[in-house]
Amino acid sequence: MRFNDKELHSVALGKMDKEGRLNHKIPGFIEGYKERWFRLKGNLLFYFRVNEFGAMIAKEPVGLLVIEQCKIQHEMLSDLPFSFSITFCEDQEKKHIFLCSTEKQCEDWVKILQEASYEHQRAKLLLIQAKLLRKTGKDPLEAFPNHRHHRFSASPFFHQKSLTRTSSSAVFFQ
Repeated sequence: MRFNDKELHSVALGKMDKEGRLNHKIPGFIEGYKERWFRLKGNLLFYFRVNEFGAMIAKEPVGLLVIEQCKIQHEMLSDLPFSFSITFCEDQEKKHIFLCSTEKQCEDWVKILQEASYEHQRAKLLLIQAKLLRKTGKDPLEAFPNHRHHRFSASPFFHQKSLTRTSSSAVFFQ
C-alpha cells in the first residue's frame, strides 16, 4: 500500500476517535512488550513512542495498523489479564497483543476496533438500507444518480466475512 507521508502524518496528529496508552507486542519481535501511545482515526491505528512520563512523543508515528481483514478478540491467557489481540487474515500465525491497565479499557478498545473497519461500517449501511426498504418499500439510495452503478449488494460471502469482525495490515515507519 502506498502512503503520502505528509498527509498521513497530519492525520496521525489530528482529531482522533480514540487514543490511549497500551503495551504492545509486535509479532516476530523478541523484545517483548513496548509501551506505546495509540491513536485511532477511522480504520487507521497509529502508534507513537512515549516519554519517561508516559506521554506521547508527537514527532511522528512509529507505525500504523490498518484495521481491515483481521480478527480482534480478547486474549484468554491467564498470565495476561486485560489483554486483546489483532490477527491479520493474510498471516494468522502472527498476532499483535495489547495489554490494558483495566478491564473497562480493554472492553472499550476491543469494541471500537471491531467497529472501525470499512467492512463493519458497510454491514451497518446494508442493514439500515434493508430495514428502510422493508418499512417504506423503496430503496433509500435509489434517489442518488450513481447508486445503480455502485450498488450495495449483500452477498452471502460478504455477510459471512463481516460477521467475523476482520481487519488488515501493519506499516512500520523508519
